[in-house]
Amino acid sequence: MTNQTSTMGQHQAPTTTAGMEPHKILVVDDEQPMQVLASTIIRKLGHKPKTASSGEEALEIYREHYEKGEPFAIIIMDLALPGGMSGLESTIAIKQIDSEARVIVSSGYLEQNARGAAIEHGFAGILPKPYTSDRLASELRWVLKQASATETVTPVVSNTQVTPAPVQPTGPADKTDS
Repeated sequence: MTNQTSTMGQHQAPTTTAGMEPHKILVVDDEQPMQVLASTIIRKLGHKPKTASSGEEALEIYREHYEKGEPFAIIIMDLALPGGMSGLESTIAIKQIDSEARVIVSSGYLEQNARGAAIEHGFAGILPKPYTSDRLASELRWVLKQASATETVTPVVSNTQVTPAPVQPTGPADKTDS
């Protein structure tokens, strides 16, 4: 079976994110066709999309879900939102609510090698427009994998002091010469 892609106006079966648990994903784009396309692909990947048409609406939706203890796993944020808050301003405001929010920047004006600059500015990934279903699936997998790796190595900070247990040698490789 071959992977089929989807671009504006063509809805075909995307590559799945099989083996992944379903995640809530917020799609922020002022263009309804892009919202529909992204939501359709996200749903076919087994995730749960929610859409917003402006930066203000995205901020309101994110805050509501975050306060209920149900933050979005990923936000796909169009940078070019007309009037009101830009995609960047909205991202900054969302990060003030939840510093761990994972935002994928989406725009028709991104250079292909923009990942490093996007990450420097706090974005978890990039999704240049127009994108295919395979490209969207790949970026979602990449960001979720990065989040998973971060969660497994980042210690939970609390008021309780934790003293590490002494390491016991388990074999010859663990012994050191004194």
